[in-house]
Amino acid sequence: MVKVSVIIPTYGKPVFLEKAIKSVLNQTFEDIELIVVDDNNPDTDARILTEDLVNRLNDSEQKITYIKHEFNKNGAVARNTGFSAAKGKYISLLDSDDEYYPERIVKCFNKMEQCSDKVAGVYTGVEFRKKGKTYNINKHVDAGNFLVSTLACTFMFGTGSNIFIRKSVVDELKGFDEAFLRHQDYEFLVRVFEKYTLEAIPEILVIKNNENLNHPDVNKMITIKAQYLNKFKPIIRRLQETDQKYIYNKQGVSIAEHALRTRQLSIANDYYMHAKEYGSLTMKEVFRRIIFTILNFIHR
Repeated sequence: MVKVSVIIPTYGKPVFLEKAIKSVLNQTFEDIELIVVDDNNPDTDARILTEDLVNRLNDSEQKITYIKHEFNKNGAVARNTGFSAAKGKYISLLDSDDEYYPERIVKCFNKMEQCSDKVAGVYTGVEFRKKGKTYNINKHVDAGNFLVSTLACTFMFGTGSNIFIRKSVVDELKGFDEAFLRHQDYEFLVRVFEKYTLEAIPEILVIKNNENLNHPDVNKMITIKAQYLNKFKPIIRRLQETDQKYIYNKQGVSIAEHALRTRQLSIANDYYMHAKEYGSLTMKEVFRRIIFTILNFIHR
């Protein structure tokens, strides 16, 4: 059995894909299979460029398994395609615009080998970059079960590239829910936390390149949140009332802030009012609301 399968789903032109692939090929851990799932439509420049890049990087040992979708299906499907092909004891996900530090895999593998079967996986600290420059780091990660904060979308695991998990758990959960075009990672992690916990390594081992942030418009965001909360309504109902209120408060604030960023002031005010039905805003949230509102008036 291969010890670790790294899955890179890719869509669009491969601007950062070479860095992502090389960060896997340069790992200090040797027993890795690398699976690249190309979710581009066949007759596109993105498919041609991606295919050329993978073929160039694939050496005589053919270290990269390259799978091409017959048409664009979405990121959740691409990950599931990778899961189906994976032979590793563990799965490590990597977005095509992110990177691993060289000791990422060996440290995650060694940590998991010491854990009981109640631990599904491990996550680490993350470095955030834009235009090649670091603008934030987060290595304050804790082990445990984060069901409530994941339902509220406040669990700060940083990126989908920070998921290192047992293949047996992925198989048990039947992978990602392909109906979700957004919140795919959170949706998957909710189902993980229903039964398992995560371990943590407080070291920066993943690089998140925030170059291609694609924020949906606020109405799509409202639809995404509704889909997410409706799916897990039975779980939320079983939680303590304080946890239920926390979830709906934070989801309301999230929509309100997104509306402010896109200058939808009426929608923002509605969702701030909705959030306050479940609890007050934190000082940080109040401050952000003031700043976003001021910026909206400046740029009118």
